[in-house]
Amino acid sequence: MPLPSHVLSNRAELEEVSRRKAAGVYYGDHRLLCRLLGDYLAFVDARDLMLGPRLVLDGFWESWVTLAIARQLRPGMWCVDVGANYGYYTLLMAAACGPEGRVVACEPNPLLAGTYLPQNLALNGFYHGVEICPKVIGNLDDRTVDFVLHDGDFATSSLERWAYAHRCGTVRAPAITLDRLCANWPRLDLVKIDAEGAEALVWEGMQKTLRRFPRAAVVLELHLQRDPPQTVGLLHEIERAGYQLRSINYEGEIVPTGAGTVLAQPQAHWTLWLQG
Repeated sequence: MPLPSHVLSNRAELEEVSRRKAAGVYYGDHRLLCRLLGDYLAFVDARDLMLGPRLVLDGFWESWVTLAIARQLRPGMWCVDVGANYGYYTLLMAAACGPEGRVVACEPNPLLAGTYLPQNLALNGFYHGVEICPKVIGNLDDRTVDFVLHDGDFATSSLERWAYAHRCGTVRAPAITLDRLCANWPRLDLVKIDAEGAEALVWEGMQKTLRRFPRAAVVLELHLQRDPPQTVGLLHEIERAGYQLRSINYEGEIVPTGAGTVLAQPQAHWTLWLQG
C-alpha cells in the first residue's frame, strides 16, 4: 500500500489534510475510533488526556518526524518501533514496507500492547510482516524491570528511574535488547526510539546490531530534562561511534547539529537522525 502523497509532501499539507479528515467516534469500553494521517483507522483510549485527544482532533502527531520517517521508508524494509504506544509510527511503517517487509512494534504497557496495538493493526489489515514485542527495550536480557504507568498520560510511561509523580501503577515487564531482538535478522533499515528517558540504555543494547547494519537509520527522540547527565554521555557516545549528529527540524528536514546546540536548548523537541 503506497503512502498517501500528503504524508510525503510538506508539513503544512500533511497537517491540513490530516485535520480535514480527522474524526472521532466513541466505540464503548473507553475506546475512541479515529482516523490517522487521513488514511489509517485507530482506537485510542478516552482516559488518555495527552496523546489521545491530539490524535482524535488533529489526526497526526509530530508532523515533522512523520515526514522525515515517511520519506525514508520503502517496500521491503525491516523496521523497529521502540515505544510504539497506539502504533502511530507502526502503522506508517507497515503501510510503506508492505507484507514483504517486517515491522516490530515494541511496547511494554500491557493495555497498549495487549489491546490497542493488535486492534489497530487489524483495523488496517496489517496481518503479515508486523508483530508486537510487549517488552522493555534497553540494555538487559532475560530480566524483568519495573515499568511505571502514568495516570491520564499513556505517552510518558517509563522505567522507574524516570517516572513522573502522576504515576498510577507499576508493572513488572520483561526486558530485551535490540541486539537480542534482531539477532537473526538479515537486514535492518530503520529504528525509531522513543524511550522516555531510557535512550542511552536502548543505544547501549543495540551496538552489535549497528555494527552488523551500519547503514540503518536510527531516529532517536531525546528527553533532555529527564536525565541531563545521561544525555550528555549519550551524545558523546554517539559521536565516538563515528556518527555525525543530525536532527529533524520542524519542516521534516534532516540537518546537521552539535552536542552543544542540543544541550543549550533543552526545551526544544530534539529528534536525532543517525545514519552511518
